[in-house]
Amino acid sequence: MSRAVFDTNVLVSGMVFAGRSKLLIDAVLEGKITLILSMQMIREFKRVIARDRFKLSENQQNTLTNFILRIGNVVKIKSRFRVVREDPSDDTILRAAYDGKADYIVSGDEQLLALKEFKGIKIITVSEMSELLK
Repeated sequence: MSRAVFDTNVLVSGMVFAGRSKLLIDAVLEGKITLILSMQMIREFKRVIARDRFKLSENQQNTLTNFILRIGNVVKIKSRFRVVREDPSDDTILRAAYDGKADYIVSGDEQLLALKEFKGIKIITVSEMSELLK
C-alpha cells in the first residue's frame, strides 16, 4: 500500500467536489493508499474550507475536518528544512511526507510539481496517482 501526502488543494477538492481528487479519497477509504497528514496541514485545510466561496456551515467544516483526521495518519513533524522559498507552506507538505515516510506527494501546486522528487518521495499530479492505482 502506498503512503501519500495530499496537498491541501487535493484534500479540499476531494472532500468538496466530485472528480479525480475524490477518487483518491475513495482509494484511502478502500485501503489502497495510506494518507499522511500533519497538524499544520489540518489547520491549513480548516482555513481553506472556511472561505466564503465554499459556502460550508461551521458544522460542515467540522465534519469534514474530523473525517480527514479519522482517515489519515497524523505524523509529528520533526524536520525543519526549507526548500520552497517562494511559498513556505509548501515546506509543510514536504516535511509531512518526509517525516511520515511517504512514497508520494500528490499536488496540483506548480512549485511542488517542479521538484518532481524530494528525498526519494515522488511528487505527482492527481492524474498520475490515479493511473498508479489502476
